[in-house]
Amino acid sequence: MVYLLQSLLLPFLCCADLAVSFPLNNTRKWNGWRNVKYIFVFGDSYSTTGFRSTGVEPSAGNPMGNPSYPGLTSSNGPNWVDFLTTKYNHSLVLTYNIARGGATVDSGLVAPTSGSALSISEQVKEIYLPTYASKPDNAPWSDCDSLFAFFIGVNDVGNSYKLHKPKINALVFEEYKGLIDEVYQSGARNFMFLNVPPIQRAPKTALAPNASAQGLVEKESTAIADWNMRLVNMASNLTSTYSDATAFVFDTYGLFNNALDNPKAYEQTKMLKNTTNFCASYEDGTSKPDTFNRNCIYPVDEYFWLNSLHPTGAIHNAMAFQLAQMMSKPVYPSLLQLIAGGRFMWS
Repeated sequence: MVYLLQSLLLPFLCCADLAVSFPLNNTRKWNGWRNVKYIFVFGDSYSTTGFRSTGVEPSAGNPMGNPSYPGLTSSNGPNWVDFLTTKYNHSLVLTYNIARGGATVDSGLVAPTSGSALSISEQVKEIYLPTYASKPDNAPWSDCDSLFAFFIGVNDVGNSYKLHKPKINALVFEEYKGLIDEVYQSGARNFMFLNVPPIQRAPKTALAPNASAQGLVEKESTAIADWNMRLVNMASNLTSTYSDATAFVFDTYGLFNNALDNPKAYEQTKMLKNTTNFCASYEDGTSKPDTFNRNCIYPVDEYFWLNSLHPTGAIHNAMAFQLAQMMSKPVYPSLLQLIAGGRFMWS
């Protein structure tokens, strides 16, 4: 049984610091964050570190595997996967980051940002299932010590919201649900879903030519809200279908909004000075995370946005911290506490 009623949960989702959907009963396989030993990550450029399953595998001395830490990220340094694995872990965590930049859930439904980007469908079917589902010697995970994280939707929404296809999200989620089911059938029991952040506030949309006249911010906001509601429903359906599954839904949307409105809301973002634009001299990345270019007003790590769509490492650091905090708490929340003040609290 799912203890969080969707009718009460959904209206508060976008104003929460984090949101969680948990079906919890005595058959669950979730033993807490400190007992997670393996993480499998699926997603797009907000998550990728450039890992390849054919390269050096994660190990005690190199928990992210290939390439060298922090990998090839879109954040000009460590991203949330790096931070969660190496900074906010309670014990050794080996992370298999299958995420690829430009990805959508299914390239046949919404085109990826680049033609070569592996969709979530391909990440699951072409990499995870044939390489890791069998729990090989190089990744001997179990249902009790593993976490399967999915952070997707930025490109699905961003590449489709102007196409006037109101049913596209429904079609995408049919495919998404099927992929999650395949991962469950492989033995996965603990899932983390991150919702779509407020990319309508990214320069790509907010500062686009004629953005106001075309209503781009409003249109993308509507598409994101629809996506994020469907994500909660999917997580709820997963745990009502499978009584031994645990599903977390992290409110990336709320976290980003809070930091954009007030960078001092989080210790990890308090240094940010510019939350609306980016400096072109930094948009392709810099040699160091704190580089200062005289063509810019601030050092790169004092900008929220590295380029028109991707944030710098500060918000990734905050994400990882909040994720670890959330997973370290008891997992039986009180409904009244959950909805009080529009914030999700723990009993």
